Amino acid sequence: MIIRHEKVKAGIIGWGENTLLLADLLTRYAKNIELVALSTSYDAGRDYAISNLGIKHIFTHHIQMMDLHEIDAVIIAGPGEEHTEQIIASLKAGYHVLYELPAALDISKAIKLVDAIEHYPSQIAMGAFPHRYDSKFIKVREKIQNGGIGDIIAVEVSVNQSRASKIVKADPGIVRDMLLKEIDLVRWLTGQEIISVNSNSVGEGPNMTYAHFAAKLEGGQSSTFTANRQSHQPIGSSIKIIGSEAEIYFRGPIETYEYAEISNGQLTPTSLDQDNRKQYMDILNAFLYTIQEKVKPNDTVKDIMSNTRTTLAFEKCLELYGPVGIEL
Repeated sequence: MIIRHEKVKAGIIGWGENTLLLADLLTRYAKNIELVALSTSYDAGRDYAISNLGIKHIFTHHIQMMDLHEIDAVIIAGPGEEHTEQIIASLKAGYHVLYELPAALDISKAIKLVDAIEHYPSQIAMGAFPHRYDSKFIKVREKIQNGGIGDIIAVEVSVNQSRASKIVKADPGIVRDMLLKEIDLVRWLTGQEIISVNSNSVGEGPNMTYAHFAAKLEGGQSSTFTANRQSHQPIGSSIKIIGSEAEIYFRGPIETYEYAEISNGQLTPTSLDQDNRKQYMDILNAFLYTIQEKVKPNDTVKDIMSNTRTTLAFEKCLELYGPVGIEL
């Protein structure tokens, strides 16, 4: 696709906390990308965009945005069940796409999405994986891939929501609510697929407050995932990568990490901060770079299929007593 404007012009589909943050970054801080359109069914979102952001084009449905030749790219940040349709429609309309997880909620949708992305090779379809564009995680991945911690023995992941957090009525489930990025993070850091998973949990459906998953990587190593919606700890995540020669452990979100180094087996950031503006700016800058330089993003259609299969297996094993295998 040829960019129509010197400054990339973008539209956002969806409205929520992340949309507010993205819109604020695009209108106040981004230098070479401009927010000119927004689509949401929420009256409050449209009113806010008009009165506070000065967005030129406001729509009630994403299909209306598909005929807007004034934009080059679309950022999809609405409900997860709508993502596949919105990504495909945006590609067909000639736009580059940055989408939040999940890309697809079942295998049939994942296949349709992969077909669409491969059908439009000149357009960028990039997942908003913060770790793949975060210098902290990139350092960790390079350290692991270069044998800096020896052979990987195990990976431990924990994600917390505080007790003050409310579970919304349209609950997406504890896996989709808390573990989508962590599933991809383990795959990406280790360079391995998850081949099976088992679990135990507390509560059911919207009332599920805790789940622990024991997974196996294709190299035979173990990986555990813990999701706790009623934690005494603040919102955030932690990960430990245990190697034969060293361990790496860190908590997030971490904003200032330019001088973070691995010391005595631990990643030591210069500061901790709950503000994730830097994280989103990294993603937006990476998206802009892939468009302008015509390079491929750090995720592929293989990641869409693998993440979808793995997420479905995590959800399925909550209903079973035995492990669930995952197709490679």
